[in-house]
Order: sequence, then structure tokens, then C-alpha cells
Amino acid sequence: MTTTLTNQEIYERIYAAISERRLLPGTKLSEERLAQTFRTHRSRIREVLMRLSQEMVIELHPNRGAFVSCPTPRDLQDVFDMRRALERAIVAQLTERYGGQPVVALRSHIQSEDEARASGDRATLARLTGEFHVRLAAITENRMFSDTLRRLSALTSLAIAQYDALATSACPPHEHADLVAAIEQGDVKRAERLMLEHLNHVEQGIQQPASEPAELDFDEIFQLAPRKTAAPARRSSRSKR
Repeated sequence: MTTTLTNQEIYERIYAAISERRLLPGTKLSEERLAQTFRTHRSRIREVLMRLSQEMVIELHPNRGAFVSCPTPRDLQDVFDMRRALERAIVAQLTERYGGQPVVALRSHIQSEDEARASGDRATLARLTGEFHVRLAAITENRMFSDTLRRLSALTSLAIAQYDALATSACPPHEHADLVAAIEQGDVKRAERLMLEHLNHVEQGIQQPASEPAELDFDEIFQLAPRKTAAPARRSSRSKR
């Protein structure tokens, strides 16, 4: 039985595919193909794409369609300038609130990162390292922090996918754990310093791409069951000669 997805669910699937680098920068998002993939109408896909364009993770071009955004070097600089200002404020607030007590949600998240890193699951690790920063913002319970950082995190993922396909140094090991330790210890200055150093490392680790992305399968990207295709006709015995 086929389950009909809501607009929100379609939005979350596309957003996750972009954030997790399954949809690479410059990928064309055909309304027709997406409608076929999600078993829905193009008008609904158009609404979702419009929402994503407002969040700057896709670009809409007249007469050409929708494409996953391709951040320029200037875009990358702007994103990290904004992240440094925002995330410094976030960790300062969390340190003042949680100093002297463990932040269980963050410890659990770091454990998941460690498990993904140890198993070599790079796709999961890419998702978790990005989610760590979004989770920091969410714990502040400040919706403006959360919404803004979620958008910046997606743009960062796009930049990593565009300029460093391997993302080998996107979030260096132990830096998240060190940051959480500073928060739990109530050391505001150290937490701010570690966050700034961490973001600098992420930005500096983004390198120019070595090759162009390959053709992608939307059914696989959005983790939907592929359609069954007709089996090729059997060749007659005469055609073998």
C-alpha cells in the first residue's frame, strides 16, 4: 500500500537529503520527477520548492527550474561570519544555564557521533555532526536561534558538498566533546573560544572539489521504494544468429 506524504514530510525529505549531502549542489530538482518520486501532484512539489527557496537551500530560475544551491566563496564566508556570532551567543547562554550539571541530550548525541565514526558510516556522521549545532540551538529554547542555525547548517552542508566532497575535516573528532565539557563546567570563556576555534576548523577544512557529482537516483535519495520496471523482452532464437 502506498502512503501519501504530506507537504511537510516531502519538505523534510528533501531538506534532509540536502543537509546530508545526498543531493549535491547544482542538482536539478525537476518538478515532474519529484512528483513521480513522491507520488503526488506538481503543484504540491512547487509549494515545497518555494519554501526551500525562501530558506536559500535551493535556487529557482525562471524558465530553467529549481536547483540545489551552489554557495560561492563569498556565501561561505558570510555563512561562517554569521555562525561565529550566533553560536558564540548560543554556547554562552547554555554555559550560564547548565554550568555544573551534565547535558544528557548532548552527551547522547556525541556518543552517536562516536559510534558512526568508529563504524565508518560517513553519511550518518555527516548528518549527526550538522545536527549537533542545531541541537545546541534548540536547547536554548529560542526559536530564532533554532530556525536561523538550522538554515545556516544546511548552507554549510551544501558548501562542504560543493568544495569538499569527502568532508574529511568537517567536524574534527573530540571538538564537540570538548565543547560540551566546557558548557557543563560553566566555563563561558572557554566554551566561546572552543566554539570559535571549531567553526574556524570547519571553514578551513572545506576544499575545492576534485570531480563533478554523478547522476543521482531520486528514489534512492529520498529512500522511497523504486517503481517496478517491465522486464526486457526475451530475444528470439533467430536473433541470436
